[in-house]
Amino acid sequence: MSSTTESSVIGRLEGRECQWCRDGRLERGTYKGNEAVVCDSCETPAAQLW
Repeated sequence: MSSTTESSVIGRLEGRECQWCRDGRLERGTYKGNEAVVCDSCETPAAQLW
């Protein structure tokens, strides 16, 4: 997967509502050392890239 594709996956999810909690929004971050999009409230990852 190219970095352009990776960025677009994260970018498409960033800012969406969290599917696991009521209050959260997804933001770019890391999860277990991987680039990810993570809920700002419950910290659940919606996607991570290896």
